[in-house]
Amino acid sequence: MSMNPKLRIEQPKTLTEIVVERLRQGIIDGDFAFGENISEDKLAAAFGVSRTPVRDALSALQFTGLVVVKPKRGSFVFTPTGEEVGEICDYRLMLEREALRLSMAGNRKLFLAKLDDAIARMRERMLAGDEIGYVRIDTEFHKLFFDHCGNSLVQNAFDLVEARIATIRTALNARFKQRREASFDQHVAIVEGLRAGDWEKVHEVLGKHITSIRADTIDELSRAE
Repeated sequence: MSMNPKLRIEQPKTLTEIVVERLRQGIIDGDFAFGENISEDKLAAAFGVSRTPVRDALSALQFTGLVVVKPKRGSFVFTPTGEEVGEICDYRLMLEREALRLSMAGNRKLFLAKLDDAIARMRERMLAGDEIGYVRIDTEFHKLFFDHCGNSLVQNAFDLVEARIATIRTALNARFKQRREASFDQHVAIVEGLRAGDWEKVHEVLGKHITSIRADTIDELSRAE
């Protein structure tokens, strides 16, 4: 007799897992700047924990590419180079195109309903002037492609860069209203193309959407330098 998975008791999260989640979201939300030093002592004091879970969390985030740990110097928020941004965008475009195809081949009705819901909430946050709320839903919108694709390998491939993409997205869209508005229109156009079965339009708009992020990010990095 197999055990009903609903009966299983969820294990409480460890301190390290909690610190990972909070620090990850803080970096994505722009609470830390690119290249900023992350003090273990200050984080430990802020979270009310010892340095050990903070150090373990930083090591975990290093694996995702969000944090760079430099021996004898400390831990720093990643700073993408123009070349790295280009590679991430090429990788992302390849994955998102395939994830969209797989998601539409699955439960098309449910997938489109989820995208419509995300669009509605993005519009609401944009009208309310909630920049961080908007980009969080923007990130959720793109993650839906992978949540509904039905292929764990494609999902895992996206997980490798998701946090860095979200951080770059915040750095651009949370600061500039014009970019948010252009981004929103592109999201709407992608859903319209999917609903109409117009894959040429979907690929064209998605390509422009990701290419503009590449160009804008490289421009912002050059300004910072």
